[in-house]
Amino acid sequence: MTGSTAPASRRVLAGVLSTLLAAGSLSLLVSPARADTAPVAATTPTTVSADALPTVQINGVAWSQVVVGNTVYVAGSFTSARPAGAPAGVSETPRNNLLAYDIRTGELVRSFAPSLNGQALVITASPDGKRLYVGGDFDKVDGQTRYRIAAIDTATGALVPNWGPGVNGRVRAIVATDSTVYFGGNVQAVGSHTRNRLAAVSASNGALLPWAPVPGVGSTKGNRDGSTKTSNEVLAMVRTAGDQIVVAGRFDSLNGTKATGVGALDPVSGATRPFAINQLITNQGVNSAIYSLSTDGSTVYGTAYDYNGPGNIEGSFAAAADGGAIRWINDCRGDTYSSFATGGALYMAGHPHDCANIGGFPEQSPRVNKFATAVSLEPAGVVGSKTLTNSNFAGKPAPALQNWFPTMSPGTFTGQAQAGWTVTGNDSYVVYGGEFPQVNGVGQQGLVRYARPDIAPNKVGPYTFASAPTVTSPAPGQARISWTTTNDRDNSQLTYAVYREGEALPVAESVNASTWWENSQLTATDVGVSGSLRYRVTATDPFGNTVGSDWVPVQVAPATTGTVPYADRVRADGAQSHWRLGDRSGNAVDAIGSRPMTVGNGVTRGVAGAVPGDADTAYSFAGTAKATMATQTATAAPNVFTVEAWFQTSSATGGRLLGFANSQSGTSSKYDRQVYLDAQGRLNFSVNAPVMFWTTQRTVTSIATFNDGKWHHVAASMGANGMALYVDGTLVGSRTDTKSGESYNGYLRVGSDRAMGGSNTFSGRIDEVAYYPKALTAAQVMGHVSGAPVNQVPAARFSSTTTYLTADLDASRSVDAEGPIASYAWTLGDGTTATGRTVSHTYGAGGTYVVGLTVTDAAGATSTSSRLVQVSPEPPNQAPTAAFTSSVADLRVDVDGAGSADADGSVVSHDWDFGDGSTGTGATASHDYTAAGTYTVRLTVTDDDGATATAEREVTVTAPRVNQAPTAAFTSTATDLSVVVDGAASADPDGTVSSYAWDFGDGTTATGATASHAYTAGGTYTVRLTVTDDDGATAVVERAVLVGAPPLAMDAFEREVASGFGVAQVGGAWTLSGGAASVSGGVGHLDVATGGASAAALLNSVQARDVAVQAGLSLDRAPTGGGSFVYLMARRTAGNNVYRVSVRFQADGKVVMALLRTAAGTETALKTITLPGTYTPGTVLQVRFDVTGAETPTLQAKAWTSGTVEPTGWQLSATDTGANAALQGAGGIGVSVYVAGSATAPVRVNVDDLWAGAAGTAPIAR
Repeated sequence: MTGSTAPASRRVLAGVLSTLLAAGSLSLLVSPARADTAPVAATTPTTVSADALPTVQINGVAWSQVVVGNTVYVAGSFTSARPAGAPAGVSETPRNNLLAYDIRTGELVRSFAPSLNGQALVITASPDGKRLYVGGDFDKVDGQTRYRIAAIDTATGALVPNWGPGVNGRVRAIVATDSTVYFGGNVQAVGSHTRNRLAAVSASNGALLPWAPVPGVGSTKGNRDGSTKTSNEVLAMVRTAGDQIVVAGRFDSLNGTKATGVGALDPVSGATRPFAINQLITNQGVNSAIYSLSTDGSTVYGTAYDYNGPGNIEGSFAAAADGGAIRWINDCRGDTYSSFATGGALYMAGHPHDCANIGGFPEQSPRVNKFATAVSLEPAGVVGSKTLTNSNFAGKPAPALQNWFPTMSPGTFTGQAQAGWTVTGNDSYVVYGGEFPQVNGVGQQGLVRYARPDIAPNKVGPYTFASAPTVTSPAPGQARISWTTTNDRDNSQLTYAVYREGEALPVAESVNASTWWENSQLTATDVGVSGSLRYRVTATDPFGNTVGSDWVPVQVAPATTGTVPYADRVRADGAQSHWRLGDRSGNAVDAIGSRPMTVGNGVTRGVAGAVPGDADTAYSFAGTAKATMATQTATAAPNVFTVEAWFQTSSATGGRLLGFANSQSGTSSKYDRQVYLDAQGRLNFSVNAPVMFWTTQRTVTSIATFNDGKWHHVAASMGANGMALYVDGTLVGSRTDTKSGESYNGYLRVGSDRAMGGSNTFSGRIDEVAYYPKALTAAQVMGHVSGAPVNQVPAARFSSTTTYLTADLDASRSVDAEGPIASYAWTLGDGTTATGRTVSHTYGAGGTYVVGLTVTDAAGATSTSSRLVQVSPEPPNQAPTAAFTSSVADLRVDVDGAGSADADGSVVSHDWDFGDGSTGTGATASHDYTAAGTYTVRLTVTDDDGATATAEREVTVTAPRVNQAPTAAFTSTATDLSVVVDGAASADPDGTVSSYAWDFGDGTTATGATASHAYTAGGTYTVRLTVTDDDGATAVVERAVLVGAPPLAMDAFEREVASGFGVAQVGGAWTLSGGAASVSGGVGHLDVATGGASAAALLNSVQARDVAVQAGLSLDRAPTGGGSFVYLMARRTAGNNVYRVSVRFQADGKVVMALLRTAAGTETALKTITLPGTYTPGTVLQVRFDVTGAETPTLQAKAWTSGTVEPTGWQLSATDTGANAALQGAGGIGVSVYVAGSATAPVRVNVDDLWAGAAGTAPIAR
């Protein structure tokens, strides 16, 4: 079973027409061409998307716009602008009646901000785009006087100086050429010279020119409100090819020549030129006008309004620029204020509410205004007979209304409840201005952009379904899903898919056309199913935007075989309504749908029915005007349908059985699609077929008669194959020339009404009336009479994939519950067909095509599925780009072509020419030249389509050079036993150092520019660095490093302490005994005031057995008497046990050094020497004292003057065999002084750089 939507010229309401999808398929009837963003017909223009792009907003109204380059300049009445998305009052920027924004982003141009003190009504640009001309009600621009018209520099936004014609009267229209600025409006004078609505001035200095046409007023007799006011105001003007000025407005003549609403003028003399359409237009005066003009040079597009005036157009027109001949008339009702032509469509701002006279939407109740619409630039039909005021435009060419309906809300700023007042754009964008507060339900005030689909987001999808689908089980093993189509703002063709829960792929799919005013009823049948099931329906536009219905449950019984009750058969064959007529009272119930019939008083119920074995009764009709019944809701008369009934009569006058009519009761004035008996008893099926502007009755008549008092079955159908009449299952007549009937809204009536032949009344019985939204097949009709088993129809399902212009189609998912599919028939949307389960088809041009699949089972039953297939030509191959890098070393060059690329494929080969006759291949290559010089290297790359590209560059190679060896250098830093070395100072004069090798002198090695090493013992080590350059040459450098263990004590006395020594850097706090002590000037001071006194400074926290102690010692003055004794101490313990080295400074300058043991207070000299030379006060004497061993400790000492070479050996050495136990272990260290009792002067001993460490070690000099 197949089906279709009603043609788009018919308004389809729920409950009348449906498209039956049998066995999981839908079928498509393509509607007349209407543009959308993905049109099916190649001749249909592609509109801009309905996506409202973010655009700067205003707080008033925009009256006029002009686009210069990528900038939109807006004139109107407003004081502020704000970004897209911002509510009023947020992020406002002052703008007084003029602004500019970027057409690509919608963002305000902040550098353009002229300020007008009155509204601007028109803005236009000079031909070179460097200047804007603005007109309106203002008298100041940026504080400077400009009466009603001004010129502004587009680059700076500054007022053009010395250009300011003083205009008396509002300026509404401006046209600019290189030399002249024409303007019009309610102009009365320019300067001191009078003008009548039109004037022209010099573009260079604003001087008035002689051009002075005179628009004339017209009669007021046509004003339906009785107004006697007149007007000749000019509202619009354009310059067209052929160098003429076309003006429009409220006038009725130009220079005394009849020219209503619009006319052409000579640009020099102002003389009237012929413009034919103004002889048919009647818009003029205070209540009516041609409101706006736009042009593409060869065609002038005008828009109009009429409100209680004499006008005969409210839509738009297209007229030849040369002579004004009509090209088409857009006879929509509802004023239109602006138009702009681009991309094959004319976009309009207005408020149309009835476009039925050009095949568009009819008047709605309540009224619906569409504030943004579009029509085709080419004529697509003719204007109907229901014209405004007069019939001047009836039968004239008409454009096609396009499926482009963004939702713009009316505003309140002007008090006129309008949305858009101005529309313009360029090849990529269409821009609207007005007073609308919202677009597509989102806040967007006053200005909005729309873009071509290839640059738009294309996120405006179908509206949500108004209701959930209806899901029933018409017969065992079948689920029927019915729903009302939805619509989309910018796509008329939507893909509907039916899903069974648990299945990823749809069980049925189809492309169907619908609009906001005409939705169809679609039906799908899923076969071979049973149990508790759930179904949902989705609608998807060509850009993948999808809406889905709710899931709806249904219980389906398992399929059965054998005969099927009559009612089940009617339901299974796709009836939308079935009136069994077994009701004993009330309405005649619709057993399938929801369309009860009202029953007249001339009908008797409960008589025996027609179907054998069925106890359901029938109705008897008395042959009176009241013997009638009718549906209760008016719907559009269908063009694809089947009506059927059983009847029984013996009447000799004939009578009307059933058909469509425009009245629910009484006698209808419109009636057709009717089955009736003539006086001879023959059955007739008549349709009033449209022919031009009238209709003619076309009839199919049986040869046999059927008024024999027996029950007979009648079925009448109309569809793609024309008209057919069946009686008792047999085709008795048909014709193929009639596929549509008269257009009206009405009712299905059974019994009496005005007949198309025979009697208006019927006397007899009627039973089992049914209506199908499709033409039944002959087999189906016969099945209703014979009662044969019902064949389950197959399910048509297919998938599609595309590669450029080729579509691969696969119908493997199609199924038939009773056996294999017998045949597959494809319609490919471009006029070609194909057969077979799989098909590959290459289209001749890119576009969107409706592909349909019809499958047929072994019993001849069919079902159809369709979907949109979008193909595009393979883009022209883009040549690759060749690029490479090169590096040279001596005579060798290395090249790398990896930077080459192919934007639409891949690079398949690289070919190298090295400029010396040598070649190479591959993405990378190397070549050794035989001689130094500069060579041109050429790379040629080839892509996967055979295109090539070449790149060249010069390389200079030189003979190999003699390598210079590197130099090795490093620095070292020792800390305790660790050393850090840095060879970064190493260098290679003709290359680079490639490696560093370290030898630390203790058998340890390392690599790298820097390295570190921890020695296991202190000492001086020779560190060797070997560096190697990039040519393999090496260099070596050595240096000694001294490392040592961390000291036990260390004090450089770099502090100030008034009393005592304070705290040593290492070793803790000093303890003082006797005398006085202090620290200043970088040394510690021990002061003894009198002879026989002593002073000591001790580091008791340092406890060591085997220890070395060193300090710099000096006296501040020459000693007296028996001299001064200065001691370094080790192993000092309680009980006055200590080892000391004594340095005695004598009065004669001699220095005596001794090793001393003090045990239990008894001092013993172990060894004594006199140092060579004499001592000078202030000279620092470095003294080192070393003690090692336990039971027989060894004491050693040496002394030398600071700044001189330290003695290599010990000057004193002694082994103590008499050490007591207290001196055999660890003890403290310190320094002390004793002044001989015979001394006569105080002594200060200076102590510096005290150090203590392990025995056998010394301070490390760094």
